[in-house]
Amino acid sequence: MLKYYFYMFILYNDYGKKLKEVLNGLFPGLIKEPVRVRVPVRVPGPRQEQRRR
Repeated sequence: MLKYYFYMFILYNDYGKKLKEVLNGLFPGLIKEPVRVRVPVRVPGPRQEQRRR
């Protein structure tokens, strides 16, 4: 839980962003930036909807 609070502090606080820059300067790659990942979503076709009813 403490790790979560620290991560939120780094993401949403100005001092946290500065702290992240300092830590990444000392230890490159220690705190990584979150990366958005696209997840494919299948939309059911009209035939599949009729089968469910």
